[in-house]
Amino acid sequence: MQHIAQDSWNDRKSRIRLPDGRMSAFIDNGGAGPTLLLLHGYSDSSRSFSLIEPYLEDYRLIMPDLAGHGHSDARTELAVRDFADDVEALIAELGTEPLAVVGHSLGAMTAIELASRRPRSLKALVTVSGTLRPGFPADGDISRRILALSDPIEPSNPFFAFWHASPQQVDRNFLTYLGREAATIPASVWHEVLSGFHDLDLGEAAAEIAVPVLCLAGDKDELFDAGHRRRLSAALPAARSIVMHGFGHNPHWEDPLRVASNIIGFLRDVAQ
Repeated sequence: MQHIAQDSWNDRKSRIRLPDGRMSAFIDNGGAGPTLLLLHGYSDSSRSFSLIEPYLEDYRLIMPDLAGHGHSDARTELAVRDFADDVEALIAELGTEPLAVVGHSLGAMTAIELASRRPRSLKALVTVSGTLRPGFPADGDISRRILALSDPIEPSNPFFAFWHASPQQVDRNFLTYLGREAATIPASVWHEVLSGFHDLDLGEAAAEIAVPVLCLAGDKDELFDAGHRRRLSAALPAARSIVMHGFGHNPHWEDPLRVASNIIGFLRDVAQ
């Protein structure tokens, strides 16, 4: 695995003021190739893509911190549509149109919503551990664990061992920084994002997507299992689906080279 300087990741961030006055943080790797927009998952930040970045060096990567995550200001409502609104505003402020959007988990949901809004400008969509309906029941184990979080949240909270668990080995230094950042997110933000999942259904948004789609997932994903994958495939029947055997919810952490290779191969096929 290539060495990633986790200690200086946040130093690379730029900030831009959105139309409503909030600040949005992002990393632009300054690559000379086509632009990819990388959207991270629930409680993560742009750091989520730090392990895969070296393998996508032929692209310009725009990696925002979603609202309330990392160094981006929160907003009152934190539903998928709200994250998509912010990403659209960031794209407009940057004045660049991405070739493709790559989203992980919450980022994949946001990417689906975004792709449905931009049928003419986007050329491809990649979902990593995506779903149309996260369906975390209010009385379910995941919801109970998240709703039990209260300020101040400590990085040593056992919740993070559960939340960041992966069947394959993940760089420990990376996970340490990721856990520290997740612990800085106020409990109110954790709870507000969760509340936006309860009735979410992206079926109509998926039906509007006309660009090529790659769906990547691990067969050991304990958050979005085979049922989620089947519903996503049914809604996107032309999508290319790759299930990574033995991998969990975060395959881009577990084997960033393999995930990057799949993304690059897909984008090359789209370009032909």
